[in-house]
Amino acid sequence: MKTAAVALVLGACALTGLSPYARAQSARTDEPVSVPCPSAGGLGFVCGLTNVEDFLPIQGGRWLVGSSLKVGSVGLYLIDTAAKTARAVAISLASTPDPLYPGCIAPDLKGLSTHGLDVVEHRGSVTVYAVSHGGRESVEVFRLNPLQASATWIGCVLMPPGANGNAVAALRGGAFAVTKFLDTTDKQGFQHIMAGQVTGTVYRWTPRKGFSEVPHTRLSGDNGIAASPDGKWLYINAYGTRKIYRVSLSGQGPVSSVAVNFNPDNLRWAPDGTLFVTGQFITTPRPTGPDPWAVVKLDPTTMSVSPVLRQPALPEFGDATSTVQIGQTLWFGTFRGDRVAYRPVP
Repeated sequence: MKTAAVALVLGACALTGLSPYARAQSARTDEPVSVPCPSAGGLGFVCGLTNVEDFLPIQGGRWLVGSSLKVGSVGLYLIDTAAKTARAVAISLASTPDPLYPGCIAPDLKGLSTHGLDVVEHRGSVTVYAVSHGGRESVEVFRLNPLQASATWIGCVLMPPGANGNAVAALRGGAFAVTKFLDTTDKQGFQHIMAGQVTGTVYRWTPRKGFSEVPHTRLSGDNGIAASPDGKWLYINAYGTRKIYRVSLSGQGPVSSVAVNFNPDNLRWAPDGTLFVTGQFITTPRPTGPDPWAVVKLDPTTMSVSPVLRQPALPEFGDATSTVQIGQTLWFGTFRGDRVAYRPVP
Protein backbone atom coordinates (compact mmCIF):
# COMPACT_ATOMS: atom_id res chain seq x y z
CA MET A 1 0.00 0.00 0.00
CA LYS A 2 2.75 2.39 -0.85
CA THR A 3 3.48 3.84 -4.25
CA ALA A 4 5.86 6.44 -5.62
CA ALA A 5 2.91 8.37 -6.98
CA VAL A 6 0.97 8.28 -3.74
CA ALA A 7 3.31 9.19 -0.93
CA LEU A 8 0.28 9.89 1.23
CA VAL A 9 -0.01 6.24 2.22
CA LEU A 10 3.45 6.13 3.69
CA GLY A 11 1.90 6.18 7.14
CA ALA A 12 0.55 2.68 6.64
CA CYS A 13 3.30 1.34 4.46
CA ALA A 14 6.42 3.13 5.58
CA LEU A 15 9.39 1.01 4.66
CA THR A 16 11.49 -0.06 7.57
CA GLY A 17 15.24 -0.17 7.24
CA LEU A 18 16.53 -3.48 5.96
CA SER A 19 17.82 -5.83 8.61
CA PRO A 20 21.45 -6.94 8.80
CA TYR A 21 20.45 -10.01 6.78
CA ALA A 22 19.54 -7.99 3.70
CA ARG A 23 22.07 -7.47 0.96
CA ALA A 24 22.24 -5.95 -2.47
CA GLN A 25 20.55 -7.66 -5.38
CA SER A 26 22.81 -10.07 -7.19
CA ALA A 27 23.69 -9.11 -10.71
CA ARG A 28 23.43 -12.76 -11.69
CA THR A 29 20.07 -14.50 -11.44
CA ASP A 30 21.68 -17.95 -11.17
CA GLU A 31 22.77 -16.97 -7.66
CA PRO A 32 20.22 -16.79 -4.83
CA VAL A 33 19.60 -13.26 -3.55
CA SER A 34 18.34 -14.62 -0.24
CA VAL A 35 20.60 -15.10 2.75
CA PRO A 36 20.36 -17.33 5.84
CA CYS A 37 18.43 -15.88 8.77
CA PRO A 38 17.15 -17.33 12.05
CA SER A 39 13.52 -18.15 12.71
CA ALA A 40 11.42 -16.17 15.19
CA GLY A 41 7.97 -16.44 16.71
CA GLY A 42 7.29 -19.81 15.12
CA LEU A 43 8.04 -18.46 11.64
CA GLY A 44 10.82 -19.37 9.25
CA PHE A 45 12.09 -16.77 6.81
CA VAL A 46 13.62 -16.28 3.39
CA CYS A 47 15.58 -13.07 3.82
CA GLY A 48 17.38 -10.56 1.64
CA LEU A 49 14.24 -9.57 -0.31
CA THR A 50 12.51 -6.21 -0.64
CA ASN A 51 8.85 -5.75 0.29
CA VAL A 52 7.25 -8.85 -1.26
CA GLU A 53 3.67 -7.56 -0.94
CA ASP A 54 2.14 -10.33 -3.03
CA PHE A 55 3.06 -13.71 -4.48
CA LEU A 56 1.52 -16.65 -6.29
CA PRO A 57 2.52 -20.28 -6.86
CA ILE A 58 3.45 -21.61 -10.29
CA GLN A 59 4.33 -25.07 -11.58
CA GLY A 60 2.32 -26.77 -8.86
CA GLY A 61 3.94 -24.78 -6.10
CA ARG A 62 7.53 -25.47 -7.10
CA TRP A 63 8.03 -21.70 -7.21
CA LEU A 64 6.42 -18.55 -5.90
CA VAL A 65 6.47 -15.45 -8.09
CA GLY A 66 6.74 -12.42 -5.83
CA SER A 67 6.39 -8.67 -6.26
CA SER A 68 8.73 -5.99 -4.90
CA LEU A 69 6.94 -2.89 -3.65
CA LYS A 70 9.75 -0.38 -3.76
CA VAL A 71 10.65 1.91 -6.63
CA GLY A 72 13.91 0.84 -8.22
CA SER A 73 13.86 -2.66 -6.75
CA VAL A 74 14.19 -5.92 -8.67
CA GLY A 75 10.65 -5.99 -10.05
CA LEU A 76 9.95 -9.69 -9.56
CA TYR A 77 11.31 -12.49 -7.39
CA LEU A 78 11.30 -16.24 -7.87
CA ILE A 79 11.12 -18.08 -4.54
CA ASP A 80 12.14 -21.74 -4.36
CA THR A 81 9.64 -23.31 -1.96
CA ALA A 82 11.70 -26.47 -1.46
CA ALA A 83 15.15 -24.96 -0.95
CA LYS A 84 13.78 -21.88 0.88
CA THR A 85 15.85 -19.55 -1.30
CA ALA A 86 14.99 -16.77 -3.71
CA ARG A 87 16.47 -14.97 -6.67
CA ALA A 88 15.73 -11.84 -8.64
CA VAL A 89 14.06 -12.36 -12.00
CA ALA A 90 16.11 -10.93 -14.87
CA ILE A 91 13.66 -8.78 -16.87
CA SER A 92 14.12 -7.70 -20.47
CA LEU A 93 11.92 -5.93 -23.02
CA ALA A 94 10.26 -7.75 -25.90
CA SER A 95 11.52 -6.63 -29.30
CA THR A 96 7.88 -6.56 -30.40
CA PRO A 97 5.27 -5.99 -27.66
CA ASP A 98 2.08 -8.05 -27.71
CA PRO A 99 -0.48 -6.30 -29.97
CA LEU A 100 -3.07 -7.03 -27.30
CA TYR A 101 -1.71 -3.94 -25.51
CA PRO A 102 -1.40 -1.18 -28.10
CA GLY A 103 -0.09 2.29 -27.37
CA CYS A 104 1.69 1.59 -24.09
CA ILE A 105 5.40 2.27 -24.13
CA ALA A 106 7.89 0.10 -22.27
CA PRO A 107 8.63 0.95 -18.63
CA ASP A 108 11.95 1.93 -17.13
CA LEU A 109 13.00 -1.48 -15.83
CA LYS A 110 15.25 0.19 -13.25
CA GLY A 111 12.26 2.02 -11.80
CA LEU A 112 9.78 -0.82 -11.34
CA SER A 113 7.65 -1.01 -8.20
CA THR A 114 5.38 -4.05 -8.37
CA HIS A 115 2.38 -4.53 -6.10
CA GLY A 116 -0.51 -6.98 -6.56
CA LEU A 117 0.03 -9.89 -8.96
CA ASP A 118 -1.84 -12.55 -10.87
CA VAL A 119 -0.52 -15.34 -13.06
CA VAL A 120 -1.91 -17.43 -15.90
CA GLU A 121 -0.27 -20.72 -16.84
CA HIS A 122 -1.04 -22.23 -20.22
CA ARG A 123 0.85 -25.06 -21.89
CA GLY A 124 4.08 -24.30 -20.10
CA SER A 125 3.84 -20.54 -20.58
CA VAL A 126 3.52 -18.28 -17.53
CA THR A 127 2.03 -14.81 -17.91
CA VAL A 128 2.42 -12.45 -14.96
CA TYR A 129 0.15 -9.42 -14.47
CA ALA A 130 1.63 -6.87 -12.06
CA VAL A 131 0.13 -3.66 -10.71
CA SER A 132 3.02 -1.21 -10.86
CA HIS A 133 3.80 2.26 -9.52
CA GLY A 134 7.23 2.72 -11.07
CA GLY A 135 6.86 6.14 -12.66
CA ARG A 136 3.26 5.47 -13.69
CA GLU A 137 0.14 3.72 -12.45
CA SER A 138 -0.23 0.65 -14.65
CA VAL A 139 -0.68 -3.06 -15.05
CA GLU A 140 2.53 -4.43 -16.55
CA VAL A 141 2.49 -7.80 -18.30
CA PHE A 142 5.43 -10.21 -18.38
CA ARG A 143 6.15 -13.62 -19.88
CA LEU A 144 8.06 -15.60 -17.24
CA ASN A 145 10.55 -18.41 -17.75
CA PRO A 146 11.01 -19.92 -14.27
CA LEU A 147 13.72 -22.36 -15.36
CA GLN A 148 15.95 -19.45 -16.33
CA ALA A 149 14.63 -17.03 -13.69
CA SER A 150 13.95 -14.57 -16.50
CA ALA A 151 10.97 -12.63 -17.78
CA THR A 152 10.15 -10.56 -20.83
CA TRP A 153 7.98 -7.47 -20.62
CA ILE A 154 5.34 -7.85 -23.35
CA GLY A 155 2.93 -4.97 -22.74
CA CYS A 156 1.04 -2.81 -20.31
CA VAL A 157 -2.21 -0.99 -19.64
CA LEU A 158 -2.17 2.44 -18.00
CA MET A 159 -4.63 2.88 -15.15
CA PRO A 160 -7.46 5.40 -15.54
CA PRO A 161 -6.40 8.95 -14.58
CA GLY A 162 -6.12 9.42 -10.83
CA ALA A 163 -6.43 5.72 -10.01
CA ASN A 164 -3.95 4.23 -7.58
CA GLY A 165 -3.97 0.51 -8.44
CA ASN A 166 -3.64 -2.21 -5.84
CA ALA A 167 -4.51 -5.76 -6.96
CA VAL A 168 -5.30 -7.50 -10.24
CA ALA A 169 -7.21 -10.64 -11.25
CA ALA A 170 -6.80 -12.14 -14.70
CA LEU A 171 -9.98 -12.94 -16.63
CA ARG A 172 -10.66 -14.84 -19.82
CA GLY A 173 -9.61 -13.59 -23.23
CA GLY A 174 -6.73 -11.47 -21.96
CA ALA A 175 -9.03 -9.31 -19.82
CA PHE A 176 -8.42 -8.47 -16.17
CA ALA A 177 -10.04 -6.76 -13.18
CA VAL A 178 -7.99 -4.29 -11.14
CA THR A 179 -8.76 -2.48 -7.89
CA LYS A 180 -8.45 1.25 -7.36
CA PHE A 181 -7.38 1.77 -3.74
CA LEU A 182 -7.72 5.54 -3.71
CA ASP A 183 -7.34 8.65 -5.81
CA THR A 184 -3.77 9.77 -6.40
CA THR A 185 -4.79 13.42 -5.94
CA ASP A 186 -6.23 12.84 -2.45
CA LYS A 187 -3.43 13.68 -0.02
CA GLN A 188 -5.52 12.36 2.87
CA GLY A 189 -6.57 9.24 1.00
CA PHE A 190 -5.38 6.68 3.51
CA GLN A 191 -6.90 8.60 6.41
CA HIS A 192 -10.20 8.69 4.50
CA ILE A 193 -10.00 4.93 4.05
CA MET A 194 -9.39 4.41 7.76
CA ALA A 195 -12.47 6.56 8.41
CA GLY A 196 -14.51 4.17 6.25
CA GLN A 197 -15.05 6.58 3.39
CA VAL A 198 -15.50 5.38 -0.18
CA THR A 199 -12.24 5.91 -2.07
CA GLY A 200 -12.01 3.17 -4.67
CA THR A 201 -13.68 0.90 -7.16
CA VAL A 202 -12.97 -2.06 -9.45
CA TYR A 203 -12.25 -1.65 -13.15
CA ARG A 204 -12.62 -4.34 -15.76
CA TRP A 205 -10.29 -4.07 -18.75
CA THR A 206 -10.86 -5.90 -22.02
CA PRO A 207 -8.69 -5.75 -25.15
CA ARG A 208 -11.47 -4.33 -27.31
CA LYS A 209 -13.31 -1.98 -24.95
CA GLY A 210 -10.66 -0.87 -22.48
CA PHE A 211 -11.79 0.05 -18.96
CA SER A 212 -15.29 -0.06 -17.52
CA GLU A 213 -16.32 0.18 -13.88
CA VAL A 214 -17.72 -2.97 -12.29
CA PRO A 215 -21.08 -2.13 -10.65
CA HIS A 216 -21.39 -2.24 -6.84
CA THR A 217 -17.63 -1.98 -6.21
CA ARG A 218 -17.26 1.57 -4.91
CA LEU A 219 -15.84 0.66 -1.51
CA SER A 220 -13.54 1.98 1.20
CA GLY A 221 -10.06 1.17 -0.07
CA ASP A 222 -10.71 -1.57 -2.64
CA ASN A 223 -7.72 -3.81 -2.03
CA GLY A 224 -7.25 -7.52 -2.78
CA ILE A 225 -9.28 -9.15 -5.53
CA ALA A 226 -9.86 -12.67 -6.79
CA ALA A 227 -12.05 -14.03 -9.59
CA SER A 228 -14.06 -17.24 -9.31
CA PRO A 229 -12.85 -20.10 -11.52
CA ASP A 230 -15.77 -19.58 -13.91
CA GLY A 231 -15.06 -15.85 -14.10
CA LYS A 232 -18.58 -14.86 -13.04
CA TRP A 233 -17.83 -13.50 -9.56
CA LEU A 234 -15.31 -11.19 -8.01
CA TYR A 235 -14.22 -11.24 -4.36
CA ILE A 236 -12.99 -7.86 -3.14
CA ASN A 237 -11.51 -6.68 0.14
CA ALA A 238 -12.70 -3.32 1.48
CA TYR A 239 -9.72 -2.33 3.61
CA GLY A 240 -11.31 0.59 5.44
CA THR A 241 -14.57 -1.02 6.52
CA ARG A 242 -13.01 -4.45 7.19
CA LYS A 243 -15.34 -6.30 4.85
CA ILE A 244 -15.07 -8.82 2.04
CA TYR A 245 -17.52 -8.51 -0.84
CA ARG A 246 -18.74 -10.88 -3.53
CA VAL A 247 -20.11 -9.18 -6.63
CA SER A 248 -21.13 -10.38 -10.04
CA LEU A 249 -18.73 -9.33 -12.78
CA SER A 250 -21.75 -8.56 -14.96
CA GLY A 251 -23.36 -6.48 -12.24
CA GLN A 252 -26.54 -8.54 -12.45
CA GLY A 253 -26.18 -10.84 -9.44
CA PRO A 254 -26.73 -10.16 -5.73
CA VAL A 255 -24.04 -8.50 -3.61
CA SER A 256 -22.89 -10.36 -0.51
CA SER A 257 -20.43 -9.34 2.19
CA VAL A 258 -18.93 -10.50 5.46
CA ALA A 259 -17.04 -8.56 8.11
CA VAL A 260 -13.70 -9.45 9.69
CA ASN A 261 -11.91 -7.88 12.66
CA PHE A 262 -8.81 -6.75 10.76
CA ASN A 263 -8.06 -4.72 7.65
CA PRO A 264 -8.22 -7.29 4.83
CA ASP A 265 -5.46 -7.01 2.26
CA ASN A 266 -4.98 -9.80 -0.31
CA LEU A 267 -7.11 -12.78 -1.32
CA ARG A 268 -5.55 -16.06 -2.46
CA TRP A 269 -7.14 -19.41 -3.36
CA ALA A 270 -6.45 -22.29 -0.98
CA PRO A 271 -6.12 -25.92 -2.13
CA ASP A 272 -9.55 -26.79 -0.67
CA GLY A 273 -11.36 -24.19 -2.78
CA THR A 274 -11.68 -21.56 -0.06
CA LEU A 275 -9.93 -18.19 -0.08
CA PHE A 276 -7.18 -17.10 2.28
CA VAL A 277 -7.82 -13.55 3.48
CA THR A 278 -4.78 -11.88 5.04
CA GLY A 279 -4.59 -8.47 6.67
CA GLN A 280 -3.37 -6.23 9.43
CA PHE A 281 -4.75 -4.87 12.68
CA ILE A 282 -4.43 -1.15 11.95
CA THR A 283 -5.85 0.96 14.77
CA THR A 284 -4.63 4.50 14.04
CA PRO A 285 -4.93 6.76 10.98
CA ARG A 286 -1.14 7.08 10.80
CA PRO A 287 0.32 3.76 11.93
CA THR A 288 4.05 3.26 12.21
CA GLY A 289 4.14 -0.54 12.50
CA PRO A 290 5.05 -3.29 12.47
CA ASP A 291 1.50 -4.38 13.25
CA PRO A 292 -0.16 -7.68 14.24
CA TRP A 293 -1.82 -9.62 11.45
CA ALA A 294 -4.24 -12.45 10.83
CA VAL A 295 -5.41 -14.97 8.26
CA VAL A 296 -8.91 -16.36 7.84
CA LYS A 297 -10.52 -18.65 5.27
CA LEU A 298 -13.50 -17.43 3.28
CA ASP A 299 -16.06 -19.90 1.94
CA PRO A 300 -16.80 -18.44 -1.53
CA THR A 301 -20.32 -19.90 -1.58
CA THR A 302 -21.64 -19.17 1.90
CA MET A 303 -19.45 -16.08 2.49
CA SER A 304 -18.63 -17.35 5.97
CA VAL A 305 -15.15 -17.03 7.48
CA SER A 306 -13.17 -19.31 9.77
CA PRO A 307 -9.94 -18.41 11.60
CA VAL A 308 -6.58 -19.76 10.48
CA LEU A 309 -4.13 -17.87 12.66
CA ARG A 310 -3.41 -14.58 14.37
CA GLN A 311 0.19 -13.40 14.74
CA PRO A 312 1.73 -10.66 16.86
CA ALA A 313 3.99 -8.05 15.34
CA LEU A 314 7.62 -9.11 15.48
CA PRO A 315 10.67 -6.94 14.91
CA GLU A 316 11.54 -9.44 12.19
CA PHE A 317 8.12 -9.65 10.51
CA GLY A 318 4.75 -7.94 10.67
CA ASP A 319 1.88 -6.58 8.56
CA ALA A 320 1.40 -9.72 6.47
CA THR A 321 -0.47 -9.06 3.24
CA SER A 322 -0.78 -12.37 1.41
CA THR A 323 -0.99 -16.10 2.19
CA VAL A 324 -0.52 -19.13 -0.04
CA GLN A 325 -0.36 -22.80 0.83
CA ILE A 326 2.22 -25.15 -0.67
CA GLY A 327 1.78 -28.70 0.60
CA GLN A 328 1.57 -28.45 4.37
CA THR A 329 3.34 -25.10 4.52
CA LEU A 330 1.81 -21.63 4.63
CA TRP A 331 3.78 -18.76 3.09
CA PHE A 332 3.29 -15.08 3.98
CA GLY A 333 4.24 -11.89 2.18
CA THR A 334 4.38 -8.35 3.56
CA PHE A 335 4.64 -4.79 2.26
CA ARG A 336 7.28 -4.11 4.92
CA GLY A 337 10.86 -5.28 5.34
CA ASP A 338 13.34 -7.70 3.87
CA ARG A 339 11.76 -11.17 3.98
CA VAL A 340 8.89 -13.55 3.43
CA ALA A 341 7.77 -15.95 6.15
CA TYR A 342 6.56 -19.53 6.31
CA ARG A 343 5.26 -22.02 8.88
CA PRO A 344 3.46 -25.37 8.96
CA VAL A 345 -0.29 -25.36 8.38
CA PRO A 346 -1.92 -25.07 11.84
